[in-house]
Amino acid sequence: MSSKKKSKSKSAVSRNQVENQTKTLETIQKKNKFETIISNIICVLTFISFGYIALMSFFQTSVFDAAKFTSEVINYETDIVGLNILFTVLFGVFLFAMKRTYNFFAKINIKFIEAAMVVIVIILGLVWINAVTSIPAADSYNLYEAAIDATRNTYKSMLNGGNFYNHEFYNNYSYFNFYPFQLGFVFFSEIVYRIFGTANSLPVQTINVLCVGFAYLAIARITRLLFKKLSIEFLSIMLLLACLQPVFFTTFAYGNIIGMCFSLWASYFLIKYFKTGKYTLLIPCGLMLVFAIFVKYNNLIVLVAFAIMLIVHTVKMKKWQSIAFALALCLASVGAKSLVVMSYEARANTEFTDGVSQVLYLDMGLTESYMAPGWYTTTGKDIYIQSQLDTQTANQRGWEDINTKLKKFSNINYSVDFFSKKILSQWNEPSFESIWVSQVKSHIRPVDNGLGAAIYSGSPGQLIKLWFNLYVQILYLSFAIGMYLLLIRKKTNIETMLLPLIILGGFGYHLLFEGKSQYILTYIIMLIPTASYAIHKILYSDYSKLKEIIAKIGNIPDKKIKNSASDPVQQ
Repeated sequence: MSSKKKSKSKSAVSRNQVENQTKTLETIQKKNKFETIISNIICVLTFISFGYIALMSFFQTSVFDAAKFTSEVINYETDIVGLNILFTVLFGVFLFAMKRTYNFFAKINIKFIEAAMVVIVIILGLVWINAVTSIPAADSYNLYEAAIDATRNTYKSMLNGGNFYNHEFYNNYSYFNFYPFQLGFVFFSEIVYRIFGTANSLPVQTINVLCVGFAYLAIARITRLLFKKLSIEFLSIMLLLACLQPVFFTTFAYGNIIGMCFSLWASYFLIKYFKTGKYTLLIPCGLMLVFAIFVKYNNLIVLVAFAIMLIVHTVKMKKWQSIAFALALCLASVGAKSLVVMSYEARANTEFTDGVSQVLYLDMGLTESYMAPGWYTTTGKDIYIQSQLDTQTANQRGWEDINTKLKKFSNINYSVDFFSKKILSQWNEPSFESIWVSQVKSHIRPVDNGLGAAIYSGSPGQLIKLWFNLYVQILYLSFAIGMYLLLIRKKTNIETMLLPLIILGGFGYHLLFEGKSQYILTYIIMLIPTASYAIHKILYSDYSKLKEIIAKIGNIPDKKIKNSASDPVQQ
């Protein structure tokens, strides 16, 4: 046997060894037309959406206006397309070169690599939050103040006319009369501050850091569960370690990161349930999703995606337990929110209104904002105050305002300009406000030098922003290719399409309702399993047909040479 054949056989053995580390699940395989149709629709819509975003990311980037940095004003900068293409090519070359190290990583237990990833992410996060010691502001300070007051059994921030943070902005009405759904995160924060102290928000920021690490682990496990190859999971871990935006975002004392972590683990258990049919998996799935919604109400988008897939599973398997679970999830999520509101009403001896409705969020999402189209404006708050906090009256005024705006959207050019800018201002702002959320705030200790200053205003910060831009381009492109490959290879089902459906739900919601790039951050790592699948297919395809085409081209005789050989004059 030649040395080349020996090396190839050794490589194949190593690859088989690493893939055999995966404990194969006994999965329930059952073809169903309804599942195929729904899954394919999700796949096509997601491919179109992210094909557009991926393409546009090579031509332009959304950035914050340096002159209006604290106001979140978005500028649309034209990219150097050639440089972006060059980087993509170099990235591809790097990936193919990395194949040579495959045998080395094949010998390492995947659980060790997962643990190393979690530890690295947590260390980076802890270093960052302690380097900048960010103090909450705006909404996050309202929640921080309410949680701190609750630990002291005072509730001035929950009472109208109280001397609470930013009370003039809310016309002296309690913040929680506008946003009662935020009380879930207040309750969680209150428990944290009762245990770890109330001097600052670092305890919640530390929990954010832990949640980023375990969210990354959930993505790695989901990747293995979906594609059953440790090589694909290894690629997802590499992409996760390169995704630094959530790490920087941990300074934001809000429910985004915690909700993301628990919704991803809920997704893991639901996918595992779809694969095995074991009903006991629905218990951790339900508990984690309800908690994710409890701390961040936007995770209702995840609930809707779960409900859709559970309905499809019911039709597919003819078992009504799935749809019963979907109903239980809806009731538990709404019930948890109602219970915490009632609890604080009793403790503060007050009564909260229903708050700003989704009609007013839709009105806001269709409004030209000074930041970017459809970003935050005071539209909803102002209408609600003008309606004296009466939801029915506010909704009526909101619909009137929406109908007026819809007349403007009858102009196709205006509609295309508005929604394309809204999409790109959110999805193509590659930092997703991860650094901005701490940079514009006050700090416990001055950030005049050290890591914080270097990231905020030094060369390392510029390099990181460049990396953000190049990273999301590769991620979007790989994800779009992955969706295409899943479709043509007929691998679309309720398992592979669960995360894309959540992403598509987030895309659709923030296309119509209030948008901000920071809202997109929690969806970004959900792209990684499908992107890793695409990269794996690109790396490990045999390209036999392409080689045949190249060989045929190489065998085509040159006409000039043939003619010159028969031309007596040339001879």
